[in-house]
Order: sequence, then C-alpha cells, then structure tokens
Amino acid sequence: MILRGVHSIFRRIGMALRLVFYQTVVFVWHVPAPASTKIYGRLRFPHVPCNLFMGPECAFGHDVVLSTGHSAQITLGRQVTINDGCLLVASERIEIGDRVAIGEYVSIRDQQHRHSPDHGVRDLGFDVEAVQIGENTWIGRGAFLGPGTHIGRGCIVAANSVVHGVFPDGVLIAGAPATVKKSLRPEWRAP
Repeated sequence: MILRGVHSIFRRIGMALRLVFYQTVVFVWHVPAPASTKIYGRLRFPHVPCNLFMGPECAFGHDVVLSTGHSAQITLGRQVTINDGCLLVASERIEIGDRVAIGEYVSIRDQQHRHSPDHGVRDLGFDVEAVQIGENTWIGRGAFLGPGTHIGRGCIVAANSVVHGVFPDGVLIAGAPATVKKSLRPEWRAP
C-alpha cells in the first residue's frame, strides 16, 4: 500500500517536471501550455517553434510528435487526449474540438504528397487542406486522417480507418477508405 502511494507521488512529480521542461524549451517560443496539461512521456517537436494552441486539461501519451510549418498551427480544445505514438503534422491547420479522445498510433496530416506514375512523389510538392475534428469525437487506434478531412461532433472513427472527406455529426466512420457505417443517433436511417 505504501509502495503504491510512493509510486503515485513520483509519477505526479515526473509529469510536473516534464511540463516545466516543455514550457521552458518548446512553449516559451509561442504560447505556454496550461498548468493543467498532463504529459505522460516524451513529446517530439521536429520544428521549433511549434505553433500549438491548447485548451486546459489536455493530456499527451508517450512519443507524441507535433509538427507545424512556419505559418501552420495545431489547435486543441479543452480536455483533448492524445495517446502514445500519435503523429500530428500541420502545413496549414489542424483543429481538434473539446473532449476529443485520440487512440494510440493515430496519424493526422493536413498535407500529402502529390504522385505521378511516371515520376513517383519526389519533387512534386504537396496537396494541403485543413483538418477539423468536432467535439466529443473518439478516434480509434491506428487511424489515418488525411488532408481536407472534416469530422462532425460526437463521431467515432474505427481503428485502422483511412479517412478523407467530410462526415456529419454523430456517425460511426470505418474502413479503408472510410465511409459512414451507421448513425450513433437513434432517429437516423441508412440511405
């Protein structure tokens, strides 16, 4: 029993020290993280400063990568949870609403390589379009959300889905490519 108490104290001290470290090394260049932010492991910022705006009570797991271009930004609402191994890359804008839960190893990118069968992807540039995720949405483990994705409020994105496009509020999104599988609202009927 005493051992659990000591472990809990050291865990809280570790989270506080990580927040202080990121405040002084990364966020000092931009907007400080709220004091209620929880950082459970290492965060990676390939490009500093990282234009990251976050609401209170956000939580980050281990090895989360947050990358923004010079004029790009990532905006997190209140109580957003980003689990282990997630990758958020913004060339323009990624907006995540309040109380969004993001499972492990999710990749969210607002840009993708252009491709030509004759030339591959090298030196062809990128297609860039903002990504928006509505409040109270749950994104399952290993999902990929590409440029131009707009997910409504109260949605569930199934694990390992490949998501591009615009999706309404309150639906289950699944598949590769992802489609609406069903409504999470009782009054909705399939087309």
